[in-house]
Amino acid sequence: MQKLRKQTSNAQIAKTVLLIALATFLCTSCDNDDDSTIPSELSTAIENQNYVSIIEEDIASLPINTQVAIALVHNGTTEYLGVINDNNVLKGINNADRVFEIGSITKAFTGVCLSKMIATNEASLNETLQDQFEFTITQGGDITLEQLANHTSGLPRLPTNANEVVDFNINNPYVNYSAENLQSYLENSVTLNSPSGTEYAYSNLGMGVLGYALARKRNVGYEELLQDIIFNPLGMTSTTTVRGNVDASKLVEPRDINGNVVSHWDFSETTAAGGSIKSSVTDMSKFMLKNLENDEVFNFAQAKTFNIGNGFFMGLGWNIYEAEGFSVLNHNGGTGGFSSMLMLDKEKEIGVLVLSNAADYNDAVEELCNSLFLQINE
Repeated sequence: MQKLRKQTSNAQIAKTVLLIALATFLCTSCDNDDDSTIPSELSTAIENQNYVSIIEEDIASLPINTQVAIALVHNGTTEYLGVINDNNVLKGINNADRVFEIGSITKAFTGVCLSKMIATNEASLNETLQDQFEFTITQGGDITLEQLANHTSGLPRLPTNANEVVDFNINNPYVNYSAENLQSYLENSVTLNSPSGTEYAYSNLGMGVLGYALARKRNVGYEELLQDIIFNPLGMTSTTTVRGNVDASKLVEPRDINGNVVSHWDFSETTAAGGSIKSSVTDMSKFMLKNLENDEVFNFAQAKTFNIGNGFFMGLGWNIYEAEGFSVLNHNGGTGGFSSMLMLDKEKEIGVLVLSNAADYNDAVEELCNSLFLQINE
């Protein structure tokens, strides 16, 4: 992965350290180091030539027929940039209203839902996993909602009973994991990787259970929970967890690292809170701006709840990195045909979001987000 080289001051040195650290923390198992470059027409499509240079450097290997949509929040304004690999030429595209799968950035929304329900006395951080269900949980019943939200529950990344899932599809792996499958797992198969509350270990399972439990408290589905707490209040009219709700003309096709069309990912009620949201950079900028406000509910989700070490912390669904002059909220995402990255600095009131319809392209997407974040920090 390429690293930033704009160290002309102590502040910029700190920024470079920050971004390298974030890349290390967030990096997935993908490997997209590709020295190949493709021709570009971006210098005529994008006015800011600093942005052009960054984009051409960081996503020079953007897979054919894939695109990125970018939102930049700074100086009280929001800018949108779009880039597509059109027949092996990088070109500008107006894709600000196109809908992408944002993947695990969904987890930050789940943290806000928990925060809101705590504010309305519908939930508490210390409630246990066992409190949410009538059946007996064999191990981990004492896991709290806070531990589910900050990935210290000890639960594994994924449940181990996929063999019980009816019509399991490896190309759409979360869609059929039912409430019955979850109950069977928690009753019969659950094994903690560490005692709850002691270690950070990322868990899609844990976040899915958290969202499922919160929705059950209101006797609604996760979609309705999000609509009530976040989407409707913020006017995010193109954002949903249900693919069928998306205007087909706006929905971006998912593609693999070679640019081939692959399957969308859909989610069940027990898995939706971990990665189901589909949105545009236009809608997501509303979420970004709200997180930069001094709002009690959003502030609570951003507060540190666990110290991972080396400047890394967890909030409720948010990753947090702190260094001299920095406190960055961030989360990345990836599904079977999409990669994404979001970074926010509340104090400086800036943020960058990058959405792409290329799977396993996280390294490049995160590098691009990092580089643009550094650029608007100047």
